[in-house]
Amino acid sequence: MTTFLIVCAVMVVAALALLLVPLLRNVPAAAKGEVPAPRAVPAAVALMVAVPLAASAFYGSTSNFPWENPAALATQGGHAETGGSMGEVTAQLEARLEQNPGDAEGWRMLGRTYLVSGRLDDAVQAYQKASALTGGKDPGLQLDLAEALVLSDSLEAQGKAKDILAAALASDPNNQKALWYTGVQAAKAGDRETAQANWNRLLEQNPPEEIRQIVVAQLAELGVTAPAASVATPPPGMGGMGTAPAATEGTGRTIRVAVTLDPALAGKLKPGTTVFVSAREAGIPGPPIAAVRISSDELPATVLLSDANSMVEGRNLSSVDEVQLVARVAFGGTAVTASGDLVGEARHKKGAAADVSVVIDKVAP
Repeated sequence: MTTFLIVCAVMVVAALALLLVPLLRNVPAAAKGEVPAPRAVPAAVALMVAVPLAASAFYGSTSNFPWENPAALATQGGHAETGGSMGEVTAQLEARLEQNPGDAEGWRMLGRTYLVSGRLDDAVQAYQKASALTGGKDPGLQLDLAEALVLSDSLEAQGKAKDILAAALASDPNNQKALWYTGVQAAKAGDRETAQANWNRLLEQNPPEEIRQIVVAQLAELGVTAPAASVATPPPGMGGMGTAPAATEGTGRTIRVAVTLDPALAGKLKPGTTVFVSAREAGIPGPPIAAVRISSDELPATVLLSDANSMVEGRNLSSVDEVQLVARVAFGGTAVTASGDLVGEARHKKGAAADVSVVIDKVAP
């Protein structure tokens, strides 16, 4: 884990270097007699603070490593609810694929794990094997491959990524992942107009605040003021007292999650606190596949999670075999688990009964 953190720190420093050098370098006057362009010191300082915080927030929300209590890996044998350390997860997937090299979903999972670990070339190879096994017909998988290609340094890879992203946007002009990485590629190539257009379109879709801050910072580097954030429509499940008014029908795979609070923790609950109910692929690091937000005032609540609640483009509940369900009282109101949050977990396998009970019975250390 120490090595992984060092790699992450190096990647953050590299990202800051790419962002700060253009802002802090002296730009000579375009013509004789003109005043040289000033260095964008305020923007640089803001990025120095925002980028590490955003990176930490993003990985904190997508990782299932027990940061507050790393010893839990040892006491739980490295598996239990966390699914093992990153190295163990990778080794398990590699061993699985040695036995069954035709497992497209396994290669996809391995590619995602490599990507999170910063092993970009390995991620590209894993995604390419998955793509070959699916005949290149899985749009979500193709975008995963494009992401790994964009993040790599190969010029040939950039061309392949551009073709995949163009096809994705032709099929869905509002595809958030394609909009982001198309903007990244355009900015690298000096095409400010394309980068601005794609990132503004992304902001119009009200992405999570952590992502919005990163996009706004990138637009600021282009000399563009981002449009003001609009008020998002409250997600399903926000309502009055008692049981949450969950939908009666879902799309595709549907899980009805009955969320209750352990009476022993009732004294810790505060009125109006955000409660996140989410599902992620069991044992695999990454963002939630589906999520719904309710209020603590609605507990006990029955929340419906289905393919319609997909949080990741091209990924839904139907695409995985087993999901880890988590209900969390988030006192900070953010997607990042904080010390003192109240948490409950359960597992659900595809084909099992749709009704699952999750008891919030733990306090995050």
